[in-house]
Amino acid sequence: MLSNCNYDKIKLLYKISVLAKFIEKHAVKDAEHDGHPLCAEEYRELKNDLEKHIEKLRAAVEGLSRESKFS
Repeated sequence: MLSNCNYDKIKLLYKISVLAKFIEKHAVKDAEHDGHPLCAEEYRELKNDLEKHIEKLRAAVEGLSRESKFS
């Protein structure tokens, strides 16, 4: 059974990934289509920030797994 902290890492990784993918597939394109370049740029920045956090969470999970401490 996973500890609460490790469960939270996985859940956050999933939810943040879904949000980043939504921004990539819909939000930026919708803003550009509607003629809102500032919104499109904000969405791109948000996606980049989310991807940084995704990478940190992924690295944490991988590191714990390698050390057999992911439980």
